[in-house]
Amino acid sequence: MTHNDLKKGMRVQLTPIPTISNQPRFATIMDNIKGITRMVHIEEQNGYFGDMGSVYVSEIEYVLFPDDMPEKLEVSEAHQKKLDLLTRIHWG
Repeated sequence: MTHNDLKKGMRVQLTPIPTISNQPRFATIMDNIKGITRMVHIEEQNGYFGDMGSVYVSEIEYVLFPDDMPEKLEVSEAHQKKLDLLTRIHWG
C-alpha cells in the first residue's frame, strides 16, 4: 500500500519519538489529502499524550486494519525525493 491510498479514518502505526518513548505511536488519519504530510490524531498510549497534528508520510510505518494486521506503507519515489530535499534543507 502506498501513502496516497490512505483514507480518512484508517489507523496507522508511526515511528517512535525516542526522547518520549521507544514504543511506536498509533494514530488515525484525519484527512484525505495527498502529498508528503498527513493530518493525524495520535492515540494516548505508550507514554504519548493524545494530540492532533501533521506528520510526514515517512513517519507512517504501517497501516493497521480492523484485525490489527499491519501492512507496510510504501512512499512513492517522487515523494521520497521531496522528503530527502526537506531533510537536506532542515538538518544538513
